[in-house]
Amino acid sequence: MAANLGAADAGMREIERLADSGWRLLPCAHRSKAALLKGWPTLASSDLATIRKWAAKYTGCNWAVATGKDSGVFVLDIDGEKGRASLITLEERQGPLPDTLTSRTGRVDGGEHRWFKYPAGREIRGNAGRLGVGLDVKATKGYVVVPPSIHETGQPYQWAEPQRSVADAPASLVEMLTDKTGNPRIPLSECFGILTEGKRNDGLASYGGALRRKGAELAELEEKLLIYNSRHCQPPLEEDEVCEIAESMVRYPIGGPDPLELAWQAVQSEVPPTRTAQFVELCRHLQSARAEQSIALPIQRIGELMGVHWTTVSNFRKDAVKRGWLKPVEQYIAHRRAGHYRLIESQIPTDTKTLTKPLTLTNGLVRISSLGFPSEDQEKAPSEKCPHVSCAGLAGSADGPLPSMPRCPHCASFALYRQNNVGTYECLTCELVGIEESIARGIAGIPAL
Repeated sequence: MAANLGAADAGMREIERLADSGWRLLPCAHRSKAALLKGWPTLASSDLATIRKWAAKYTGCNWAVATGKDSGVFVLDIDGEKGRASLITLEERQGPLPDTLTSRTGRVDGGEHRWFKYPAGREIRGNAGRLGVGLDVKATKGYVVVPPSIHETGQPYQWAEPQRSVADAPASLVEMLTDKTGNPRIPLSECFGILTEGKRNDGLASYGGALRRKGAELAELEEKLLIYNSRHCQPPLEEDEVCEIAESMVRYPIGGPDPLELAWQAVQSEVPPTRTAQFVELCRHLQSARAEQSIALPIQRIGELMGVHWTTVSNFRKDAVKRGWLKPVEQYIAHRRAGHYRLIESQIPTDTKTLTKPLTLTNGLVRISSLGFPSEDQEKAPSEKCPHVSCAGLAGSADGPLPSMPRCPHCASFALYRQNNVGTYECLTCELVGIEESIARGIAGIPAL
């Protein structure tokens, strides 16, 4: 009992020492990060009397520091193996971080908090994942549990070197965290491809295949794969193993099969009935070939494969992002880098064959532009004849469409146009493709020609 009381007294002395340094503290639940004060952002305090009052009220509680300008600190939170891998990438790109006061959490896979002085005249807000997977920043309106609190695992938080002072943050790090453009930053670990155990061989083979298709020979493959291995594989593969991957790539012909074309061939063998389903299946095949990695979706090339204008593919892609089917992981830079995405399989309906755009029924023909797309003035005057040479028919009278006009069997829309003059139609409303003329005319209640 006496030992427990002594430890508690030592713990309170440490908390009071932190308060004396000007850090604003708040109590958290026992073995938890949950704050016990509902209004902690304003109630957190460095006043010793207040802190002692809380200690008496919340016996055995954990303690946290409210980070930000008032406490004068912000914290880089590094979670486990993923966080350490992202930190390596961050330091490769921005330079090593300075030695600073560091606390160790009780996570089973290891975790640490690196403390930095809050920069004068700047505003830093917390943003999980902004610097990379497993890296979090605790600053304005954030808080961090401090030693000698107890982690939920039962292990104590500890200072790595208790006498170490809090360092100034590097200017490059401050700039990254105070980006004034307001643009979300892509995690560096996703932009530059950290490959962990189980993903390293496939990742290097994928990169090597891309180099080979562009004409790389063995010497170049070995050089570039070894560099990629040292920078992006955690831990790196043995040099001999990387060279074996390079040798296996040389067996393929220069220019070899293109992943995008292979994926499209697979989609064609399945014949999804709608354009949206075709696009989603294309993404699915691309993602399955690059498990856990991002995929490029070049709209011009996909448009050529699908036989549609690139703007249509752009709309498919935007819609997929909006619905949560695709997650952007690398920003598009004109003439330099295509946008990269990851397919979120769990968000996609199980039966992709039924995927369509949200239905917007029309009671007349959609006007078709010279490129074969709906124009802005979507509803035609009923008495006009559609000017497009491949249009399915005529608009109706003032009372509605002509009874002889083909109709979409899926959404009952009259917005059809002929596909490549081969006797089938595509619906501009729901994107159903390959509609046979006999079926389309039958929906309208008239015999097939």
